[in-house]
Amino acid sequence: MSIPSHGPLKLSVGASTGMKIGAILLTVPFVGLPLSAISELERAVQLSTGGSALGFQLLMVPFVVALMVFLVVLLGIFRFRAVLEGGVVEVHGAFTTRRVDLARARVWLDSFPECSRARDLTGRRLPYLYMYAQEPGGRKVLLRLRAARAFLPSHELAALADAIESGRRTGQDAEGASRTAGLLRRLSADPAVRVP
Repeated sequence: MSIPSHGPLKLSVGASTGMKIGAILLTVPFVGLPLSAISELERAVQLSTGGSALGFQLLMVPFVVALMVFLVVLLGIFRFRAVLEGGVVEVHGAFTTRRVDLARARVWLDSFPECSRARDLTGRRLPYLYMYAQEPGGRKVLLRLRAARAFLPSHELAALADAIESGRRTGQDAEGASRTAGLLRRLSADPAVRVP
């Protein structure tokens, strides 16, 4: 089975415009203001000691590490996206780009246990659904199929199912791919389908 290619299909997995604006607005109070205060404090320490403020600089290491983590997360928010072209899905992260041919890859779905606000397991599964794909000898690629509010649009789920079904597999890989593609098709027709 071949996949009709109408050019790259950008999947709706990236951060929304609102999330990006929120991340930018958080950057000012959480990065800009502390950096400004630290710079002024370091200048005052150097003036009062008349030279090097090595102790002060050592105290800054945890802050710098936290700042780097924040900036990596911010970069991930802006860079994360996924594109399906033909049977190949390409997922861009903060520093990586991973490609996997869904026609050849082993594919499976998973969800995660739901936690209450008190962090206790409730026994239910979260509405977050993930698709994993891994070509023989390749790295595992993860694609989130549902955010907090809804699954990917039906045409995107159907396109992923088409890409998975376009390959020829045998044995357990064939069963897993068929099961995954079938569930994606059911979700594209009815988002209320119960996810196992």
